[in-house]
Amino acid sequence: MARIHYSWVIAAAGMLGILVGLGFARFGYTPILEPMREGLGLSYTHMGLIASANFMGYVSFSLLGGYLASRYGGRKVAVYSLLLIGVTMILTGLVRSFEDALIARFLTGVGSAGVNVSFLGLVSSWFGKARRGLATGMMNAGSSVGIIIVGIVIPVVVLNFQDGWRVGWSLLGAAGIVIAAVSYMLVKDRPEELGLKPIAVGEDQREVSIGMVYRTKTLLRLGMVYTLFGFSYIIFATFYSSHMVLQGYGIELAGGFWSMVGVLSMFSGPLWGTVSDRIGRNYGLAIVYTLLGISFIAFGFSRGIAGLAAASIVAGITIFSIPTIVQAFCGDLVGAKSASAAIGFVTVFFGVGQMVGPSVGGYLADLTGSFVTSLTLAGVASIAGGILSLLVKGE
Repeated sequence: MARIHYSWVIAAAGMLGILVGLGFARFGYTPILEPMREGLGLSYTHMGLIASANFMGYVSFSLLGGYLASRYGGRKVAVYSLLLIGVTMILTGLVRSFEDALIARFLTGVGSAGVNVSFLGLVSSWFGKARRGLATGMMNAGSSVGIIIVGIVIPVVVLNFQDGWRVGWSLLGAAGIVIAAVSYMLVKDRPEELGLKPIAVGEDQREVSIGMVYRTKTLLRLGMVYTLFGFSYIIFATFYSSHMVLQGYGIELAGGFWSMVGVLSMFSGPLWGTVSDRIGRNYGLAIVYTLLGISFIAFGFSRGIAGLAAASIVAGITIFSIPTIVQAFCGDLVGAKSASAAIGFVTVFFGVGQMVGPSVGGYLADLTGSFVTSLTLAGVASIAGGILSLLVKGE
């Protein structure tokens, strides 16, 4: 019986890392937002600013984290970042003020950036171009698993514990510390450490020095397009449950729907990553950006269960495909050695969009009394990303 190549162990470890770094640390905020807002006596504008602080932390470390991972190895950056996430999520459960929440979520964002750029940079070391989209999609499926878990567990915790949102953050933080230990034991920076070669290597030998990464014009254009995803999807993700609650649906149903998005999104990265392996990264991006934008607008205008469900299904099967394709594109452009630096570079653009999105979305919700305008704006931005993706071509 053939042994499983260790590349797939790296992919599995990366999926666990992304589970914590994005699935828990970022998307855990979605079902916790309403009880946390009520517990701290804050407005939607406040909650949007707290989300933006998280993304500000993400932006602040993306470039440096990518550089450190490329220079010193992704394993160290990943493990320390997971520990930071675990500790700061526990601290988030202890906050007593808006200012404390801002600081805690900022630091969690720093850790999320470190996890993201380090693990996804490892893909280019362990997988050749022909399997890069699939492997990146597998790692990004960790976000989906995280959405499923928080969508099911957090509403139960909130309803069964006094100050349940605080308990929820503590549980997510403890999980982060456990996964940090698992990553320390399993992750290796390069297949050569185990006397192995990457899977599907041979046809792509492109290597760009770390210094040249930041001068690659295609990478710059890709980053600009990625900004629109950061801005649009985070409005949808941050205020998903709140939009349903404002329409009269319970937190349990909203959590269940959010888990459905998570279940479907497990397949979005591997599916569209594989499609982009075949038809080209830019065409893959154009398709999924457009579908995602349509789903955001439909979700905003839907009032009945059927419409909300249909929009959620379309969002679920596309939402995590864009990071997958972008990150695989980075590896294609610069090669294995500088992949983390390239991912860190484009993630800065992505993070700027994320940083602005929640504040704008929360402000518009307070201004209009609903999330329809916010979600429509998110949809338009995503469709624009689809059009502009066609202008991004490999070098």
